[in-house]
Amino acid sequence: MAERPTALVTGASEGIGAAFARLLAERGHDLVLVARTGSKMEEHAQYCEERFGVSATVLPKDLAHDGAADEVADQVAERDLQVDVLINSAGFTQLSPFVSSTERVMLALLRVNMEALTVLTRRFLPAMVQRGRGRVVNLSSNAAFQPGPGMACYYASKSYVLNLSIALAHEVGGSGVSVTALCPGPTASGFQARAAMEDARIVKGRRLATAEDVAQWGWAKAERGVPFAVHGARWRAFAFGTRFLPRPFAASVVAGTNERV
Repeated sequence: MAERPTALVTGASEGIGAAFARLLAERGHDLVLVARTGSKMEEHAQYCEERFGVSATVLPKDLAHDGAADEVADQVAERDLQVDVLINSAGFTQLSPFVSSTERVMLALLRVNMEALTVLTRRFLPAMVQRGRGRVVNLSSNAAFQPGPGMACYYASKSYVLNLSIALAHEVGGSGVSVTALCPGPTASGFQARAAMEDARIVKGRRLATAEDVAQWGWAKAERGVPFAVHGARWRAFAFGTRFLPRPFAASVVAGTNERV
């Protein structure tokens, strides 16, 4: 019997990361789950092992800490695990003007959203290319397509993820490996609660996509090997429509959607 492929999922304690973990376990992938909260991941790991008959390794790690992503990769190597699928889902935001943002949180955001994602991709992508198979899925956002007053660093970080992913997809083209940036709009995932932004105009009173819907849609895009994809007709129109606006005007539009109401 062939060995099952292994998927490493960050941000796996809740939201889109947890949804990806369940989806990939259902499709026969062993799991390596990474997030700050070990207890929640232990529950997900037990569920996936019992429900789908896969193996699940839990690595509690706060990717906001310096060197944490390298520590994750080292622990994977120590366990002699081969990562066939990398889901970089960990990420967060803070809703606050740049000048009054908490600097510690701001820098942690940049480390998780960009640095950890880059390090993990760098550690696992070369081996995928060498084997001639593998998938990297990076969670970007609809926020990647425009500046975002009120969440300036978050929007900028997701633009980085989008452009990095498209560049890597081009570099590894024809190797049997795909890199895909997923750009969902606001999703019911626990993301808003962590940022204390439930009263922001962009989410308040709106029906949000579920994490399960985004994961299923995202994996279908990854299997097709597309470099990036935007979830939902409304958000596709918003993402691509802002390209035709002067960027300062686009910033003013986004500032309005990020206001608290």
